[in-house]
Amino acid sequence: MGVCGLLTTAAACMAAAPAMAAPIDESGMAWGDTSTCSAPALTQPFLSARDSNWYTLAPGETPGSFGGAGWSLSGGASVAAGQNGAGSVLNLPSGSQAISPPMCVSAGYPTARTMVRNVVGGEGVQVFVAYAGTKTQSQAQNVGQVHGQGAGWSLSSPLNIHPGNMAGWQLVRFTFVPGGKSSDFQLYDFWVDPKMRY
Repeated sequence: MGVCGLLTTAAACMAAAPAMAAPIDESGMAWGDTSTCSAPALTQPFLSARDSNWYTLAPGETPGSFGGAGWSLSGGASVAAGQNGAGSVLNLPSGSQAISPPMCVSAGYPTARTMVRNVVGGEGVQVFVAYAGTKTQSQAQNVGQVHGQGAGWSLSSPLNIHPGNMAGWQLVRFTFVPGGKSSDFQLYDFWVDPKMRY
């Protein structure tokens, strides 16, 4: 099974109004190309949540921990020590932004899920995708919001990451932008689903 994609995002501009403007791709991060894409290792991390889909982690992570290698963190975003059984996590206070490295995906990678925790506030984290060579490369697409259930860790609902119908591998970047003016959220284990089931 071959499907590869990069999640790209852009500089996030948080609007003061309730509607949040999509980030603009001003990161200057290198995209690379699809020549090195290959089928990733897959696992079933959410069996305990009755999700038997197979997933692969976004770059810069290991199961249970967010290392952050290759990520662009700004506005106070940081790698922090986890709580309640988590390893290192991505910490996203208000005004911050995190952009993933490019990731190989294909049209068969339709969704993603993550572990999320509300440290302060409940507005959640907006998730944007940017695909190399498409209009989303310069204007990342908002694909939804993830939020926790109180101070404990929660598994997000599946996000539709809109890989389109392009044949072969694509490069995609993900951008995470927290909501609220005085909030703080944490994420780890951002898994992308290549739509492979039992």
